[in-house]
Amino acid sequence: MAEAPAAAPVQADAPLEIDSESDDLESIESDLTSLSSSVFNYVYENGRTYHAYRSGSYMLPNDDKEQDRLDLLNHVFRLCLDGDLCYSQKQLENPQKILDVGTGTGIWAIEMADTYPSAEVVGIDLSPIQPKWVPVNVKFIIDDITQPWDFPVNSFDFIHVRCLAGSITNWPEFLEHAYRHLKPGGRIELSEGRTHMECDDGTYPETSYTYKWIAEFNRISHSLGRVFDLFPEFSGLLEKAGFTDVRAHEEICPIGTWPKNPRLKEIGRYFRVQFIEGAVDSYSLALFTRYGGWSTMEVEVLLAHVRQEIKSNKMHVYTHCSFATAMKPLE
Repeated sequence: MAEAPAAAPVQADAPLEIDSESDDLESIESDLTSLSSSVFNYVYENGRTYHAYRSGSYMLPNDDKEQDRLDLLNHVFRLCLDGDLCYSQKQLENPQKILDVGTGTGIWAIEMADTYPSAEVVGIDLSPIQPKWVPVNVKFIIDDITQPWDFPVNSFDFIHVRCLAGSITNWPEFLEHAYRHLKPGGRIELSEGRTHMECDDGTYPETSYTYKWIAEFNRISHSLGRVFDLFPEFSGLLEKAGFTDVRAHEEICPIGTWPKNPRLKEIGRYFRVQFIEGAVDSYSLALFTRYGGWSTMEVEVLLAHVRQEIKSNKMHVYTHCSFATAMKPLE
């Protein structure tokens, strides 16, 4: 297993006025458009809509606001990958059949179909939120990927799985399915925007609201057997499933525009928008109110403090966009 060396501490830039940061947020938000406004099946709760098919198996909403966030997160991943659609892209040789697990809005599947026009790209999800007008080599299926797969065995050249760590609870079984349905020599990629925060200069105290929010998020999700920050275990899980050429790679993803490095500053600008305008709500409301004993008002108050801390740019925190890749042996 190959892993990248530890990165040097991320240096913070000189602080900027909050007003200019707010202008950046509004400018980026104004450019966001959703690929689909139709939600065919949903449960309405805390002002958000959630999928009705196998309700509760996925904690995040599926409404327009969440769809915008997912599309922006896809942009963040591409920034981290210097424009590539996935970390495995340079290893893909003329793929003919690609599976996108948890396709969401379908934006990644559509972009892959445009990049590989000879390939058939299949996106699978619990919610029918994908657009109707797509490239001819894309199709979307509404199904539960944790159940037995209906696809032919040895049929996919590439299986792409993004941000499903807290949704799939039986990873050995899931990877067994993936292994069975990959062609010999086919590749799999598990990628995550990790639900952890790091800081190199002491500006992220345990007394902060953001630290308290992460701690409570982990307490509740772990009590349910849903570990969202499972990336450190992915390499071992892939090896146990029989995959070879297992590799792990992480890219720093700042939460804000505080880094000196221009590339990290740009990544942080977009990541912060999807974080404060979408992710904190999406990841917290159902989890905290359904299972944590919190009222909606209590959650909203906590998240308001978290947003304010992140907007201030005073906490030099970052997470990672992380990638675990592997291959099914030829024999």
